[in-house]
Amino acid sequence: MYSAAIQRYFNEHIHLPYSFFLQPQRFIRHALKKKGAFMATAYNYVEPSEADNEDIIEYLATDFDVMAGNTAGRLCVLMKLPEPTMPLHCKMIGCSIKRDGSNPIWRTIELTEQGTLLLCGWGEGHTHMTICEVGSEPDQFIPRLTQELATATAFWSHVTGTGFPVAGRP
Repeated sequence: MYSAAIQRYFNEHIHLPYSFFLQPQRFIRHALKKKGAFMATAYNYVEPSEADNEDIIEYLATDFDVMAGNTAGRLCVLMKLPEPTMPLHCKMIGCSIKRDGSNPIWRTIELTEQGTLLLCGWGEGHTHMTICEVGSEPDQFIPRLTQELATATAFWSHVTGTGFPVAGRP
């Protein structure tokens, strides 16, 4: 059954990363120009057959805070989201590209079942990577997220012999 929880999960883990990797420069440009309205539009997407579902949440632009950054020659966007209501929902999303539009990076701060937060990464082919546990306060996780957006390189297009994805690091 479709629900607000599924609506949010779909947008954070499928719709938004897919849209970012499809056109990273355009995604960043629109996020920085439209800010919370951009995110509310994305989060308000529901499957057409579920549009009348009473459990769907209608998000407002004021539910989001979108901030720009320029770190290590990269354009970075940090997107503060409504407080997560269940495990796997994100508290914050960050993305970055090099000034020439290359090396798109997508990172999330996700709530675990234990109530802790994880810094996770996504690759263009919808590859997921858990990077590390982070502190629960913004002054703990935002610097780690920003560092990751500034220094990470895109997932390599192959996997190790073990079948686990490999993230390139400078």
